Amino acid sequence: MSSGAAPEDEPAESTAATVAQAERAELCDLLDDVGPHAPTLSGDWDTHHLAAHLSLRESNPVQLVRFLLPGGAKQAVDDLVAASDYHQLVEQVRSGPPSGSLFSVPQIDSNANVLEFFVHHEDVRRAQPDWAARKLSPAVEDELWARIRLVARVLARRSPVGVELARTDATDSARVSKKSDLVVVRGLPSELTLFAFGRSAVAAVELAGSPRAVSAVQAANFGM
Repeated sequence: MSSGAAPEDEPAESTAATVAQAERAELCDLLDDVGPHAPTLSGDWDTHHLAAHLSLRESNPVQLVRFLLPGGAKQAVDDLVAASDYHQLVEQVRSGPPSGSLFSVPQIDSNANVLEFFVHHEDVRRAQPDWAARKLSPAVEDELWARIRLVARVLARRSPVGVELARTDATDSARVSKKSDLVVVRGLPSELTLFAFGRSAVAAVELAGSPRAVSAVQAANFGM
C-alpha cells in the first residue's frame, strides 16, 4: 500500500468509517473496564465526564448549540454527570448517534469521529499507570495522517514559531504553521495526532530545531 492512501479495493470513506467505529467500540470497552472515576488526559475530566461529553456531542442539535455558548459545554457535561448513570452513558456512546443527530449521517459520523474517538481512546489509555503504546496498522496510521495534517493547522495556530509534522514511517511531511524559526516534529501519525491535540507529555515524538524554537513549541498551547 502506498503511503497516505487507502488500499485500491478499500475506499477512503470505508477506511474512515472502520477506524471511527473500531475506536468507538474499543473506547467504550475500556470505559467499562476502568469505571466512572478513572483519570483521563482530557483536562480535569474523569471517565464519567468524558462519557458525558461524548454522549452530549452526538445528541440533538439543541445540545450542539448549547456547546457553543460561553461555559455551555462545561455546564452541560457537569449537569449530565450529576444526573446520569455512567454505564448507561457508555452504552449510549457505544450504540452510536441517535436518529436526528447530525452524526447519524454516515459521512459526517466517519469524518468527524476518526480523530475524536482515537484521541479520547488514548486519553483514557495513557492516563492509566500501566499503559503501553498500541501497534496500529499502516491503514490506520494513513487514515490518521490524512486528517491530522489538515486539522493541525488549526491546532497549531497559537504556536509562536513554525511547525512541520513529519512521519517516521514514511517520507510525508506537512507544514502546519508557516511562522519563522521552524521546528520539525517527527513521529508516527498516531503520535503526531496526540502531539497536535496537546497531549505532548505522552506523545512519542522528537522535536528538531533551534533550542529557542523547540522550547517555544514545548510551551505552546496546542489543541482546540
